[in-house]
This record gives sequence, structure tokens and C-alpha cells, in this order.
Amino acid sequence: MIQKVIADNKHLRLFIFQTTVYGRVFKNPKQDISLSLARMLVTQPDATTSCRQETISFERTIRYVYNPAMFLITIWPFLISLLISVVSIPVIIRVADAKHLMDEPDSDRKLHLKKTPTLGGIAIFAGTVFSFSFFSDYLAMSNEIRFMTSALVLLFFAGIKDDILLLAPLKKLLVQIACALLITLMGKLYLTNLWGMLGITEIPPYLGIILTVIAILALINAYNLIDGVNGLAGGLGLITSLFFGFWFYLTNSTALCILSFSLAGSLLGFLFFNFHNAKIFMGDTGSMLLGFIISILAIKFIETNRTSGIEISPYYIKAAPGVAIAATIIPLIDLIRVFFQRLAIKRHPFSADRRHIHHILEDCGMTHTQISVTLYLVAIMLIGLSLALRNYRSMDVIIILSGVCAPLLVASIFYRRIKKNR
Repeated sequence: MIQKVIADNKHLRLFIFQTTVYGRVFKNPKQDISLSLARMLVTQPDATTSCRQETISFERTIRYVYNPAMFLITIWPFLISLLISVVSIPVIIRVADAKHLMDEPDSDRKLHLKKTPTLGGIAIFAGTVFSFSFFSDYLAMSNEIRFMTSALVLLFFAGIKDDILLLAPLKKLLVQIACALLITLMGKLYLTNLWGMLGITEIPPYLGIILTVIAILALINAYNLIDGVNGLAGGLGLITSLFFGFWFYLTNSTALCILSFSLAGSLLGFLFFNFHNAKIFMGDTGSMLLGFIISILAIKFIETNRTSGIEISPYYIKAAPGVAIAATIIPLIDLIRVFFQRLAIKRHPFSADRRHIHHILEDCGMTHTQISVTLYLVAIMLIGLSLALRNYRSMDVIIILSGVCAPLLVASIFYRRIKKNR
């Protein structure tokens, strides 16, 4: 009876195919599919309608993923921003050399050996903003995206001044806070739920705004501090933006997908001149823009996974906050570790020293390329691990990630102590 019904009903057959592809069937497919369909046919008169709706949703997903037009909408921003970055950086290098806008090496903390311009952030800004603005429907965008552009311009000018004339740390922090408040208060982009972490789910708007501002400031400064080795900040940003970009592509978040791939293209173009024997650095302009855009993508990633109805999507991630943390974990770990180590020895938390991850790896004898590639692989591994745990609770994912990273943190602390005692 069941086999005949299945054979005669196209929508039930496609429903079985859909559930098989996405792993929604049970432990024993042959038995459980038949039993579940039998129950559905007996207890739900509109079972065929339900299956038809599931099938239509599935077919839309397939058409979207393999839609050539959508593919072009996402690949063109990447290619255009890549082209802008590659074409503009040689010009920036020549201008910086002619105007003596160079970063001087020193024997203490800086790892480069020759004068190098720090204006690579101009190319990253130009490629990302132009490509994103050109390919997206700006008038139809949500408020947070429109106010993001205003905040990017503000960060850009603050970064340029810091790279050329130097900007006091307090003034730089105030600009970062202003940009974070612009996107949260005016753009209405803030966390609305803690996903059961610490037993908390829904949170009031004022608390969401505070937590979001802290997250934005943390990521801006995390990418700023990790930018100490050729290709490191740019490569980590490239990995993270590609991850978010592909997820937004799969979930039909067009504007965020374009933003992610625009950033990825400009970073890849920058890496051509920064990865090996760096001819230019991204400077505070590039690192602050990178951290700010990544923070917006991470928050939108978390909040999009709370959209009504997304739970039935094959791309729904139950542990969205944990996965977002995993995507940015290396800069965050470096920021947190260095911050508390400096406080422990009664130093200003924003003072410069050689306590960063890349400094420790260099002291172990690794080259710039080896340091960057090693941390790239660690970042990819942690993102993969978090995706494998995507159906766990966010707190469980964060605990597991902490357990994986804890030995590395302990080893770095003991290494510093051993080196100091020699």
C-alpha cells in the first residue's frame, strides 16, 4: 500500500529524496520512511500538501544554489574588488615612496627589515566599497548596511590619519566607539538573543546594544593587533569573509554575500603584495576596516540564524554564536591573551610589546610565511570543527573550542617564562 502511494505521488517521492539528501531521515531509512509516511497519510489528511510545500522549498533552494545569474552576482564583486586592489596598490606604493610615507623598521617589535608603506588599507577600502556599492541595490538595503557605509568612511579617515600622522590611542578608540554606536543605534544592528548561553535567551535591546558594541570594538582591535606578520591579518580575514560569503550565498542573503565577496576580493589582491617579501602593509586603515566589516558579518550571521522559518533550512546552524566565534577565534584569542597578560604585569593593556602569537612563533624560528600558513590552517580547522558541531548548543561549541585552544595558550605562556629565565 505504502509503496503504491509513493510510486503514484511525485511530491512524496521528492520529499523522500529531499530528506535523504539532507539527512533528515531516521536511523533505518527503509523502515522508518515507510512508517513515518504511513503515519502522515493516516493522521494528516493534508499530508500531500505538506510534502508539496516541502518540495517547492527544496526545489527553490536547488535552483538558487545552481542559479547562474546568482553566481555571477556574487563572483563579479569578488573579481572587480580584486582588480581594483591589484591595480591601485602599485600606484599607492609609488606615491608613498615619493612622499616618504614609510614605516621605519626597528630592532624591538617590528619584524620588517626595510622601509615599507602602510597605506594598503586604501586599496582594501576602495575595492570593497566600490564593488559592494556597484553591485548591490543600495536603496533597497536595510538600515544597518546603509549606516555601515557611513561608519566605514569615518573609520577610513581615522585610519589614514593614524597611518600618516599618528592618531592618539584614545581618539582612535572614540572613533571606533562612534562607528559601533552608529551601526547599533542608527542601523538597529545588535544581538537580540544569547542562544541559551549562561541560561539566557532573549535579551533587552539596551543589553544587546552594549554587547554588540563590545564585540565590534573587540574585533576591530583584534585584527589590528594580529597584523604583525606578512599576510597574516589579510589571510585570516580572507578565510573568514569567504566562509561568511558562501553561507550568505546559500541562504539567499544577497547584500551580505556581495559584501563578503567584495571584501574577500580586495584582501586577495592585497595579499599579492603582502604575503611574501611584503611591499606594502594594510596599516591601521586596513586592519580597522577589516575588523569592522567582519564584526558586522558575524553579527548578521548570528541574527540571520534566528530568522523565522530558517530552522527547516539545511543551512541552519543551531550553534551560530559558537561558529561565529570560531571564524574569528585566532585574532580574538590573541587579543584576550595579550590584554590579560599585560594587566597581570601591571602594564597598559594597549601598550606595544612582543607577546603576540606571531612574535612567539617567530621566536621559535618560524619564517613569516610559515607563521601565516600555520595560522591559516588552524583557522580552517577550527571553522571545520565548529561546523561539525553546528547542531550542538553554542556554549558546548565554545567550551570545546576553548579546550582545543587552551593547550596552545598555556604553551605560549610557559615559553615566554622559559625564554625570560634564560
